[in-house]
Amino acid sequence: MNISTIAALALSLGLPAWSQQPVTKIVRENGQPTLALDEGFVRGLKQESSIHKADGAPPPAPAGPHAEPWSHVFSPSVPELPMAADSNHAAIRETAAERNRRMKWWRDAKFGMFIHYGLYSGLAGEWKGKPGGSEWIQKNVEVDTDTYASEALPLFKPREGVTEEWAQLARDAGCRYVVLTSKHHEGFGLFDSAQTDYDAKSQIDRDIVREYAESCRKRGLKVGLYHSVIDWHHPSYDNTICPDLCYPAGQAEMLKKKNIPRDHAAYQKYLHAQVRELMASYAPIDIMWWDYSQGAMEGEKGWKAPELMEMARSINPGVIMNNRLYAYSGLNQNQAGTLDLRCGDYITPERFIPRHGYPGVDWETCMTVSDKWGYNRYDTNVKSPEVIIEKLVECVTKGGNLLLNVNPKADGTVPEKVAAAMRGVGQWLRLNAEAVYGTRAWTELDQPASINEQGDIFVFLIPPPDKGPAEPPSEGTMKELTEGTEYARMQPLDATGYEDDEGVSVTLPAGYTKAVLLGDNAALPVADGKILFKAHEHSKSPCSVIKLSK
Repeated sequence: MNISTIAALALSLGLPAWSQQPVTKIVRENGQPTLALDEGFVRGLKQESSIHKADGAPPPAPAGPHAEPWSHVFSPSVPELPMAADSNHAAIRETAAERNRRMKWWRDAKFGMFIHYGLYSGLAGEWKGKPGGSEWIQKNVEVDTDTYASEALPLFKPREGVTEEWAQLARDAGCRYVVLTSKHHEGFGLFDSAQTDYDAKSQIDRDIVREYAESCRKRGLKVGLYHSVIDWHHPSYDNTICPDLCYPAGQAEMLKKKNIPRDHAAYQKYLHAQVRELMASYAPIDIMWWDYSQGAMEGEKGWKAPELMEMARSINPGVIMNNRLYAYSGLNQNQAGTLDLRCGDYITPERFIPRHGYPGVDWETCMTVSDKWGYNRYDTNVKSPEVIIEKLVECVTKGGNLLLNVNPKADGTVPEKVAAAMRGVGQWLRLNAEAVYGTRAWTELDQPASINEQGDIFVFLIPPPDKGPAEPPSEGTMKELTEGTEYARMQPLDATGYEDDEGVSVTLPAGYTKAVLLGDNAALPVADGKILFKAHEHSKSPCSVIKLSK
């Protein structure tokens, strides 16, 4: 019995809230502690299931102060919190209830906007007249940082007020939070750092991070920062600790010629000092989106991660962090959806949506509106609003968030086709907001669905998706994902689609008697506990949403 089946059975049987029983426990997987289902809970769940199937009796009513069967979806329990530190992990001092309060806004938000912007944006996917890639272009063309900067710096010209445009686009798209690259692997910072002159403040007298944070906060958006722990510029960064973690050959050769030794301890001090600047100078920071770790280059050895996380939390107690300070391949679809909370608050599948979600684990899929993360003039395959809405619905109804990337040009403007696609999603969200924000996945219907704290259920009716071709990953990704393996695919939504002529039948759960089509606010007739929805009889939408209530 897999975890998604167990989670669904738990809901259907109306078992007590997770906070009232030991649903999960800590086990070890590949040498790391992770969350897993408690065997006793599983045995009980199987017994309850077989009893009810045998006698045909309805599941027992849940007991206790949280009597609604969906209450645990909004306040899940995590075992053994607080958690003690070990040699590779910082302690977690908060209780499960405290963690739920801290994570609530993020779980409610569902939709965020990612922004990849840096020196690579000016190069626009081209190196000396030839295609070279996007944010990984320095690695792709294998040049040292001096050569790279001499080409890229003169092209990096963010115009005044562009962060206002970013924040307004996020609002227009219906995003609730934004994550900006404070520093990508190239090592160039968009903030004012006293640790280096390889930053926007020193080079063009602009503090892009400060402008961005202020623009977001004016519009009520939560502020997130992507920060690369990899650095192709800093001479002390030691790529030899994990050779598979990509590094420009030209940079390694330059350091060798200049007889510059690697001193990773010195780089770790630099990394921590820059993160302290970000945490303190631009507070409050709501999200730290670390990127990325592999092999031995992770945790304590790679980044002194326990100290780094403790420092971030000490300055911003409410900060939410992903898990990429530890070896986690967001591109590996076969990697289990488990999480040691000492590695971060949520996991980050990249360019795909887990087929069954990751029940009991906070997760966020990151995807791109076009094909590339950074701006690339050859990147013209822009997703339609309909495709993006499908992916957002898939994340919402599987229990996750969607972080969708836009890629500004050299002057900071977002390509118009990309911006238009984002605004198209916003138009749909304005009509269907209550089915997305503040909801959780609901698995009791044949169609994808969500539920709110009041118990209203939202059924998403979307035409069967076109799987389309495999989507290429960002260039320069990890070796095992670029040598002889298939590109990661965006998974199709496991949904019952509809045809206009035949319609689709939706069975209302017991106790639910009302059905309303969101957007039209039109009541739908209920007969024998069912509704028959025919899309052509209502206003056209890339995804129709029906609200079920008691």
